[in-house]
Amino acid sequence: MASMPRIITVDSSWTIARIVRSAMDLTDQVIIQVDVPTATDALAELSRGCNLVVSAFDLDDMKGFEFALRVKQTSPDTAVIILGDLDDPEELDEQTAADSPFVYLSRPVDAHKFLRVLQGGLDSPAAMMVALNPPPAQMAAEVVQDMGPVPPLDAARAQTVVDALLRELSAMAIVIASREGEVLLERGAVGYVNREQLIRTLLPMVSTNLGVKEVVGGNVSSLQFYDGDEYDMFVLSVGLHHLMCIMFDGVIGSRKFGPVNTYGRRAVEDLIVIIGPGAFFIQPPKPREEVKSRQTAKQLKQVEQDEPIVLAPAEIPSAPEPEPEPAVRLDPISDFDLDKLFGASVNVAADELFDPDKLEEMTKQSTLQGKTLSWDDAERMGLLGKK
Repeated sequence: MASMPRIITVDSSWTIARIVRSAMDLTDQVIIQVDVPTATDALAELSRGCNLVVSAFDLDDMKGFEFALRVKQTSPDTAVIILGDLDDPEELDEQTAADSPFVYLSRPVDAHKFLRVLQGGLDSPAAMMVALNPPPAQMAAEVVQDMGPVPPLDAARAQTVVDALLRELSAMAIVIASREGEVLLERGAVGYVNREQLIRTLLPMVSTNLGVKEVVGGNVSSLQFYDGDEYDMFVLSVGLHHLMCIMFDGVIGSRKFGPVNTYGRRAVEDLIVIIGPGAFFIQPPKPREEVKSRQTAKQLKQVEQDEPIVLAPAEIPSAPEPEPEPAVRLDPISDFDLDKLFGASVNVAADELFDPDKLEEMTKQSTLQGKTLSWDDAERMGLLGKK
């Protein structure tokens, strides 16, 4: 097994020592950390071997970048991080940063970036530089766009499955990640590897599985093995949206094919049950709703922004009233005879004319007294026209 990593922190205020120790506690990685106040003490400590040096920008006996050059001369394989204080420059000029054999970070430091660089520095100076400027995960973005959203994974239920698998295989660590590059669950001594770099490297495997699915048909699953000097790794697909990485020490990993194929695949099936049908479901992206008419949308927006126009009440002229027609006055009838009109003398008073007794007597004197008026009588009397 590889020797335990060693870190030297150089800072007279001991602030950097506390920052590094807290960061390493988050990774659950076992290291040897040596804290010294001056550059002279750190150079003397280098003779015992060191993977990473984290130094302040201003030291009591020299500048931090001068100390970094001395470290590279004494131990070329040792990575160096200079951590600036709040009063130090935020960044170095481009030429200095490009030519410097160290990484400069200013405080307040980005926690994720600092952890990434710290993990890379424990591996090698080259890995530290890659961790500082990781390549964009273009493949992950393409896969996300083509395959829709990632189905959720219940981390609490998945942890029960992963912990049982960790014991059955006696593995060093197990990591589960989504195809978007997000680490969802990590168990065991995961601090020995750069998890973010590991997941970015494995993301193309997701698109490969999707392509193979079209060739072989059905719900495809895959198992890959990577044999390294320090670590061995098995990668199993969990549906189409998740990966499970199983880490072993480089000496015994190659002898774990059988157990991983048996217990690992069984754990994958349990995780797929937790995820549900979405583990193999690919949701096509929703088409964007386009505005039917750009001009109409613009006009509607303009109407919303403009103030309402208040119209004055309309004045509708009323129609002129028609003039009344002049009354027609007829000439009086000079020979008007009421006796002829009523068939009797009307030379009586009005009260007598309409007296009920008088009217009854006039009725009895009628030639039709006691008779019913027939059609012929009405014609004869001139009340109806003849047929």
